[in-house]
Amino acid sequence: MNNPFLTYNQDFILFGRQHLFVLLLMVLFARFLPVFAKKYLNKNQQLWLSRSMAVFISVWVLLYIVIRGWLGDFDYKTDLPLDICNIVGLILPVLMWNPSRRIHEILYFWILGGTIQAIVTPHLFNGFPNFIFFKYWFVHIGLVIYAIYITVVFDIKPEIRSLWRSFLALQVYVVIVFFLNMLLGSNYIYVLQKPPTASVLDYFGPWPVYIFVCELIALVLFFLVYLPVGYSFRKNPS
Repeated sequence: MNNPFLTYNQDFILFGRQHLFVLLLMVLFARFLPVFAKKYLNKNQQLWLSRSMAVFISVWVLLYIVIRGWLGDFDYKTDLPLDICNIVGLILPVLMWNPSRRIHEILYFWILGGTIQAIVTPHLFNGFPNFIFFKYWFVHIGLVIYAIYITVVFDIKPEIRSLWRSFLALQVYVVIVFFLNMLLGSNYIYVLQKPPTASVLDYFGPWPVYIFVCELIALVLFFLVYLPVGYSFRKNPS
């Protein structure tokens, strides 16, 4: 197949030009899009921009499945949107068509805490212009930009108790995925065993010890992403 969009490649390099470029785009959009929306858009326009972002992310999650199926490469054991970023991206328009504080306080931590590793050290081989490259970055940096946009533009700032609600919701999700893995014979989010190739999980002990280590790391990351809004509360207690 001569179409570079559909042809797999091995062009992605960690912290190479492509990686650094998308990181720069994420920082710029996350910084300036909320400022632009608050300054130049009315409430209705701000809402429709958030909806458009959510739909865009969701479409790319679905498009990946469609393309993999069309190429004959879809595998339900690895390609279903069952990891946190993909499931959140898929149902984001439903969850946040009208932004909800109770839902956002969960998604804020899932997105910002859960995507740090995926963005800094992505598990990605296909570089530009392959469809997997586009899907990976549109979903991951799209979610980060979206979470910051909702927080700033709609002034929905998670509280410290939101962190614990989000962490509890994460436990429920992990249990659900555990049983889905048992049913499908899959290993989404690696709750049944470690990846077959070398990974950072190799340093966290055997199963199920590494799962509890990952839980602790997730909790630390949740606290880290809470710091900006926590500081905001201290600065503006009203």
